[in-house]
Amino acid sequence: MSEKEQIQEVHKLSQDILRTLLKDGYEGNNSGLRKAVELLSRSVGDLSVMHGKRDICHEDLLKGTLAKVRISYNAVQNNK
Repeated sequence: MSEKEQIQEVHKLSQDILRTLLKDGYEGNNSGLRKAVELLSRSVGDLSVMHGKRDICHEDLLKGTLAKVRISYNAVQNNK
């Protein structure tokens, strides 16, 4: 998967998470939501490092970020 495709997937999943959380009647359990927030925070941190430092391996950082966002998405979806 190219860098552009990975970034697009991160964006898509983040939008899906928002839509799920903002639905009327959504009630997630605290542990699942806490895990999702932690992973999303780490993802934001990774992306800020990637943006600020040009000499790091973007491919590895994006793979890790995408994995964290996917896990967050699953945590939110499984707590509907």
